[in-house]
Amino acid sequence: MTALAGSAGPSATRTRTPSWLPSWTRSWTAGVDLGIAGGLAAWGLAEVVLAPLPPVGGTAFVLLATLPLALRSRFPAAVLVAVSLVVVVSSALLSGTVGATFTPFPSLLVGAFTVAARVAALPLAAVLGTLPVLAMGAAGQFGYFGADGAEPRALAIALFFVAGAWTGGRVVRTRALAALAAERGSAAAAGEAVTLERARIARELHDVVAHSVSVVVLQTGAAEQFVVRDPDRALAHLGMARRTAVEAMREMRHLLDVLREGHPDYAPQPGIARLEDLARDARDAGLHVDLDVVGEVDGVPDGPSLAVYRLVQESLTNVLRHAPGARVGVRVERTAQEVRLRVRDDGGRRAAGTPAVPGGDLADGGGGHGVPGMRERVRVYGGSLTVGPVDPAGWEVRAVLPLGEA
Repeated sequence: MTALAGSAGPSATRTRTPSWLPSWTRSWTAGVDLGIAGGLAAWGLAEVVLAPLPPVGGTAFVLLATLPLALRSRFPAAVLVAVSLVVVVSSALLSGTVGATFTPFPSLLVGAFTVAARVAALPLAAVLGTLPVLAMGAAGQFGYFGADGAEPRALAIALFFVAGAWTGGRVVRTRALAALAAERGSAAAAGEAVTLERARIARELHDVVAHSVSVVVLQTGAAEQFVVRDPDRALAHLGMARRTAVEAMREMRHLLDVLREGHPDYAPQPGIARLEDLARDARDAGLHVDLDVVGEVDGVPDGPSLAVYRLVQESLTNVLRHAPGARVGVRVERTAQEVRLRVRDDGGRRAAGTPAVPGGDLADGGGGHGVPGMRERVRVYGGSLTVGPVDPAGWEVRAVLPLGEA
């Protein structure tokens, strides 16, 4: 007769309960329907015995007016129409003998409540809600209310209770829709959080792997050059490569722990305090790094501190790739409102023909994650990033991270 809200297509018609209901209600709805139908049927059968009503006609009347309620959640409109017709037809067939029983009225109230709660379109739900009153009025014409002349008053009482049941059903529907919206909103927020966390982990892994692999490649390449004529120096380069690889494995294990079940490792992420380690590794790899940290950086929040560390790490990695042997100045300045970062190199032994704007990871649009990843880190904290060449052949990265946004 009418489609339930949220149902569409063949699969929806096979659903035991409407899809708009919160998930925690769907396991017990069918049991409640059976309980209501069974309880009203037992009450009506007791009335058949105690009233008394004609055994055959009274029993049929009771069962036809109550048992359809077992399907009320799946077919609310059809069940209400059926019960209303049963009331009218049974009152006509049992004229003069049904005045002592009130069994159909609770069934009509349950039906009115159900159409209000389950029928999406308000006009259709309102029209269906008038059926119980019309059915009771028609039944009154066949003597349902007896011959005491109380039909108008009885109809007024019936209208009052039907209106209350219908309004209650509509309120339940509104609350259920609000609960569903909250449930879906929570699921969407959780999904967005997972996506953001995956993106963060991807950026962290990129920075760790890119920096560490670049250092390992350079150190092992240097070891190859000295393995014959200067074995001690070759061993020093290999030791540096090993330490870098071990550190990279430790950081990657820390990042990947959040994706595993069990108890992750909550060791702190690197920050400004570990910039000296980065500078030392870069010096061991052949760069001339001057690190200058100005201001009280111990109080910088963990997020911006990690961002500064990764920006310096990415910048030094790209200098190693594109300008080996360069002199690099790294300056970090903490003010009351922000952290300022500058990484500048002099070009070093940039290969002939290498563009002023390095390609690959560092170039925007080059398919890598260098500058785009750096911009994303800075954007999270409402900061700004400037990347570009400087005379004569150098490269500079500038970033400002407001601490108020952290």
